[in-house]
Amino acid sequence: MIGVAENPDKPLPVVLKPVLDELLSSWLGRHAAYYGVTGPFLANWLMLGTSNLSALDYRLSLPQVARLSEKLRCDPISLLRMTFADTLGRYSDIICRGRVPQICRPCADRFAQENAADAVLKHWREAWRITCPVCRSPLCDTDDHYDNRESLRDTSPFGFLWSESLAGEEIIERFLGGDDAFEYLPIALMRLLLVQTWRPLSASYSYESAIGWVIGTVFPDFDVLARPIKRRVTHNAISTLPICFRPALLAGLSRVMANPAMFQELRSATIFRGRKNFDRFYLEAKTGEAVQRRH
Repeated sequence: MIGVAENPDKPLPVVLKPVLDELLSSWLGRHAAYYGVTGPFLANWLMLGTSNLSALDYRLSLPQVARLSEKLRCDPISLLRMTFADTLGRYSDIICRGRVPQICRPCADRFAQENAADAVLKHWREAWRITCPVCRSPLCDTDDHYDNRESLRDTSPFGFLWSESLAGEEIIERFLGGDDAFEYLPIALMRLLLVQTWRPLSASYSYESAIGWVIGTVFPDFDVLARPIKRRVTHNAISTLPICFRPALLAGLSRVMANPAMFQELRSATIFRGRKNFDRFYLEAKTGEAVQRRH
């Protein structure tokens, strides 16, 4: 970092403009590339107390905010908005970690033209998204092929539920944006729909059963397609659900929110240990509004 290492207490001479909805680690990583250093080197030079830039996306201390604000000449509030600090806590299971599971191709193409090809956006890690909040284009599934250019609407086996899926996405968007008018807590209902249960394989051999999920009562194809990857389909972490199943989850959410009478049918179809988890998440969803207002 020529001209910078000699003045460690001064702000960076060149500060790159963040793209809309960019993650903090992405913005810092682009600075590291601009100055010809590694991410850990930049983090250590900034004296952030960690060499892992990605960790800053999930936890940013006040001293780190002050240091970054000084060195990058930016507003502290803007820095916090580049992280998941406002979403974590009770809802950490709706943020994807590790490799980015989704991408907006129109935005990525535009960044490449603006010399920001390596930019990574926050919503590329948000496990309730199926569309880009910046340009409204359907997202692309990168689970199998990062270079995939077909939209989730075309590649998901539940693409036929798209209109209901969009309604579910809007529900989560409104809820996380502070809308407290919902009768049920939407994220608790997403967990409820992913509760595991068991289903008879056939009417004539009802003693034989196979694994299923509450949402499989709404969309039977979900159970069939999810069984081969059952370890990734869990109410404990919404973010582990492969994005190709997300349209079904969001569509299920919008359907039960619009028709609460469905809960009795869903509960009746949930047996064994799943019934206990169903009741737990239903109670959380029903009382969540009051809990949210107290906080």
